[in-house]
Amino acid sequence: MQRLPPQWVAEHAENLPFDCRLVMPNGSSWPVRLLNIASGCYLCVGWADFRRGNNICHGEILTFTLVDGGIFHVKRYKSGTGCPPRSDLARQYLVNPSFFPSSILVHVSNHVPNICILELDEEDLDDEIYNPDIDSSDDHAPSDVETESAEDSEYDDERGALDDDAYPTWTLKLTTSNIRRTIEIPADFWNVHASAAPQQNMVHFLVDGKTWRVFLKHSKGRIWVKHGWRRFKEANALFPGVRCHFKLVDAQDIQFYVWFNRP
Repeated sequence: MQRLPPQWVAEHAENLPFDCRLVMPNGSSWPVRLLNIASGCYLCVGWADFRRGNNICHGEILTFTLVDGGIFHVKRYKSGTGCPPRSDLARQYLVNPSFFPSSILVHVSNHVPNICILELDEEDLDDEIYNPDIDSSDDHAPSDVETESAEDSEYDDERGALDDDAYPTWTLKLTTSNIRRTIEIPADFWNVHASAAPQQNMVHFLVDGKTWRVFLKHSKGRIWVKHGWRRFKEANALFPGVRCHFKLVDAQDIQFYVWFNRP
């Protein structure tokens, strides 16, 4: 996900739609979804595809010009030269599979555009992302007690666990076993909403602007956090009785926005 500057959001983003589109100078169009949560406003589903598809690199500067409801014209400036790459300017008419069946060519409206400027950090070097290693691993399989306590995990299979903002969500009331060992992700939730993701063994938990990378284990129809849970629970001061909410905001990179209700 990519967070938009809070000041820009406060001034210009009040009426932005859920589905937005990023258009490069060469005419290529990329659908993204906008997520408004307590920690800010983010470009989420589709952002990773846009970044990879355009080979966006660490240190580059992007400008986002809002030209219509949910439509941004994006320009990129290389870190070394301050100039756009030639590939961005060549009209290649690339189309990414999208939610939008309409033409990829967008005409700039007559009103004065609102411009947002972002300087991108390299994700793998971001200090805000916790990446567990062998020295900090917490390799615990779920206990039988944890399986029995699955009733404390809320997921409505028929409803698809969709929250009011159309993102699937599941909740878990932490038990003593969860704190001592690990947590499970409901298999039904995963099969419906995350099974198509290219990477099945790594997910991201997003809490108050910080990102935690955790690794999963799949075995005998069960899915649990294999590495990273201990660090996550300690950093967020979790204890038995806390209800955790996991909102799936990106089903391709498998990113969950997480918040807590404490007793």
